Amino acid sequence: MPASTETNTYQGIISCPLGKPLRIPFPFPGDSSQRYTLAAPLPPSSLSPYATVDNRQYFSIPVLDTDPSAKTILDQNLETIDDFEKESLKQAGIPELAFIYLTLAEHNPTVPELLDAWLDKESDQEIVIIGQHSNARCLSEYWQQQPPKPQQVLDLLKHMVKLWRVFSKLNCRNSLLVLENLKTEDGENLLLDRIYLDAASNPPLLRQLVQTWADLLLDLDEKYQTWIEELMTKIESGVIESAKQLRSELDGFSQQLEIESFLEEESLNIPSEDDVLKTVAEAMGGEEAASVEATRVNLPEEGDEQPTLVLPMRLFSVADAALSDVGRRRTHNEDYFAMETSIRKSETTKGTYVSARGLYIVCDGMGGHASGEVASAAAVQFLTSYFEQHWTENQLPSEETIRKGILMANDAIFALNQNKGQVGAGRMGTTVAMVLLQDTKVAIAHVGDSRVYRVTRKWGLEQLTRDHSVAQMEIQQGVEPEIAYGRADAHQLTQALGPRDSSHVHPEIQFFDIKEDTLLVLCSDGLYDNNLLENHWEKTLLPLISSRASLDEGASQLIDLGNQINGHDNLTCVLVRIKVQPHLEGMAGFYR
Repeated sequence: MPASTETNTYQGIISCPLGKPLRIPFPFPGDSSQRYTLAAPLPPSSLSPYATVDNRQYFSIPVLDTDPSAKTILDQNLETIDDFEKESLKQAGIPELAFIYLTLAEHNPTVPELLDAWLDKESDQEIVIIGQHSNARCLSEYWQQQPPKPQQVLDLLKHMVKLWRVFSKLNCRNSLLVLENLKTEDGENLLLDRIYLDAASNPPLLRQLVQTWADLLLDLDEKYQTWIEELMTKIESGVIESAKQLRSELDGFSQQLEIESFLEEESLNIPSEDDVLKTVAEAMGGEEAASVEATRVNLPEEGDEQPTLVLPMRLFSVADAALSDVGRRRTHNEDYFAMETSIRKSETTKGTYVSARGLYIVCDGMGGHASGEVASAAAVQFLTSYFEQHWTENQLPSEETIRKGILMANDAIFALNQNKGQVGAGRMGTTVAMVLLQDTKVAIAHVGDSRVYRVTRKWGLEQLTRDHSVAQMEIQQGVEPEIAYGRADAHQLTQALGPRDSSHVHPEIQFFDIKEDTLLVLCSDGLYDNNLLENHWEKTLLPLISSRASLDEGASQLIDLGNQINGHDNLTCVLVRIKVQPHLEGMAGFYR
């Protein structure tokens, strides 16, 4: 293949023994037929090593690739090896530094891409060719000129902690400690100029990473210095000893930000009384008031007979996330979930209108029963298929339609048990907790002890379902909760899908309207056991109501917390965030 006339500029990294003169293997353009040439005359600084580690010094020189379409020396050598071991690579003429770049390939573009590499045995030099971020600037300079938002800072610091854990295994943590090596193009995504190796006799400490953050955030918002001081104190006192613990502290800062954010968001979104009255009056057009289901805003007028302004709500947005984990003690996952959301937007001169339909299901295969995972999967698959056929209008299915679907799912699993000749405890079974959403209207249904919770800023955490368990049955009959849950069979289910025919299954079904921003949580008992949500909802769930919060991260943190506090069972959560806004157009009335 003829050589390409296109040239590309990269970094040429040269490693040579300390005390030996550097031999530059790159000629000037036109002086040689070699593939890699110098990009420009060498300034004196290019001849100074950027790092010296364990009796080797490292240089970086800009080079041109005059034939980028040709196969590289690295590719040729990789074809000769059978396994990706460091020793095999070395025998094939691939430098140790190249092994690190190859291992970190999944972290590109944060870590520069390895393009070529070879050994010069005569001079005992290692040469690697890596990509360079030509448009990147030092992160510290970028943030000085364009101050970042706090969550933006935390996201980048969390990324650095993740890299620290990876780099620790490859002995290149110093890459995160050199301020000039930390670059960015947009202020959000970290780009490393190159890899810096750790000295074997003096590996970097976690406190040095935090000190680098202090230098990085110097002269920015005082909030950051408060964070750094708190982290340093905990490191020095031994509270933080690992990267995982450091990440946990950063997550705590994120939660604080979310709480501050949604409080600020709520205060900014509250219109003045005059604005509300003016908008409503315009929307009313003088028509008589009529009853409307809506969120109430009390007008501060004197007297006991004061009218109440009622604002109907319309859907603003829907977001969802889900996660399931086997837990710390189980070997397989008997939980199963599904979420199907359809969102339709339309825009007019009067605004944007959102319509949504969502089906969310969590099933927990009965622990101790054979094939619990089969039962939970079968229930979810049957119900999703059922509602595809029986939920065709732009309104929620009727209570009877929902009940029929659950009983038919029970019959399907019961038939599987019958066909297999399963009896008693050998019968497969599953719980089900289900939410159906149509715009601002919700239906929930459940059998067993998987739960649905609701979280709002006004009312906090509310458990919407009642467990179908022996303990709960006793409580309904007047037994004190402490006594009821003290029974050996307290958590035994009184009903589930599959073990018995449908005459023994009685789904509980409820309907309600969404009248304020709401987070719905569906979960299995492995997550909510030991009052986990009741004890931690303010930090783990309440911040997720804000549209700025990531539900995916929230679900992950919730499962992590569940494994820390519980972990004895499978854990599953489905999160549904429903945001609403006042709907004043065409409002028929507002006094009630």
